[in-house]
Amino acid sequence: MRSIIRVNSDRKISLNVNHYIILICAMLNSCTTIKDIEKMPDDFDFIAKYGIAEENTINTFNNTFTKKINWDKDTTISLSFPYEEKEKVYQKIKRYAIGKLPGTFEPESNRKVSPSPTYYLRFKMNGTIHEILWETNTLSKEESAKKLRAIFTQINNYLKGQEVITNLPEDKRGVF
Repeated sequence: MRSIIRVNSDRKISLNVNHYIILICAMLNSCTTIKDIEKMPDDFDFIAKYGIAEENTINTFNNTFTKKINWDKDTTISLSFPYEEKEKVYQKIKRYAIGKLPGTFEPESNRKVSPSPTYYLRFKMNGTIHEILWETNTLSKEESAKKLRAIFTQINNYLKGQEVITNLPEDKRGVF
């Protein structure tokens, strides 16, 4: 079967069925290629510590969640972070270029709050470990600060919806 492109008197181009099939296949192939590039690597895992004095820790390397209960006591439970949730974290790390942030992250801010939450993120992807510690200016309005905070918010939103975590004892360290 020959493919023919015809231009009619209204200057409209007519394509036959073969052209549509080729066009659709090309579009599907490009979508698959883009998705494969963004696919989460098999070795992707992370540790996220956040809150006042890093009171919460999710560790996908060993599938645990730790909550500080008292100054001298932590409670650690087994918790497997679902693949779909882990992939959302990975996608944000890639999209926001979090791996390019410095190990000690100190964005500028005019707002100083004490006590201030602390954020720590350690992640592995493609054999490389990245670590970011953010202790100061955690209310910064810089774009990179907003993006990093969004990752912790996403993680926390998932975790606070888990009954096994909501059933943990309250923090007894008191208010500073």
